[in-house]
Amino acid sequence: MAERIACDASPLIFLAKIDKLSFLDFYEIHIPAQVETEILKGAKRKKPDAAKITDYLHVRNIRPLKAALLRDLPHSLGTGERAVISLAVKENIKKVLIDEAKARTVARFKGLEPKGTLGILWDAYKAGLIDRDSLESLALDLIQKGYRIKEEVFVAFLKKLRAGEK
Repeated sequence: MAERIACDASPLIFLAKIDKLSFLDFYEIHIPAQVETEILKGAKRKKPDAAKITDYLHVRNIRPLKAALLRDLPHSLGTGERAVISLAVKENIKKVLIDEAKARTVARFKGLEPKGTLGILWDAYKAGLIDRDSLESLALDLIQKGYRIKEEVFVAFLKKLRAGEK
């Protein structure tokens, strides 16, 4: 049985940019309607990543959330991030796929287990889907394509990878 995960737009966008949405096939992905709306806006603007994502998401669980469920989360978070955390709490989904550091902190506070785009790549490496060199190359490709991450976090990721950890 696939592991359930509530997913924000950013990881979908960046996995699409590096053509690795398939790394999400091991999860049962749940997406709030707010995230779907964000992706569809990109598709209307003819963004190629958005088209890849909409093709990928056609079989996923899309759940609308009432605004009342978002009220107890900080307004400094984006609508999609708030919706992902709310969906996970409402549906008892323990894992959330979310990149934004502040949203990950809120998710932990709510008892959730956040994972980011690099975490998905790491899982693919651990599962033997890619080798160490491919993981490093994909991680660097993410950065080149606009993925934002604190430098010290990225350096720690590369050190862990080069040390041969799995």
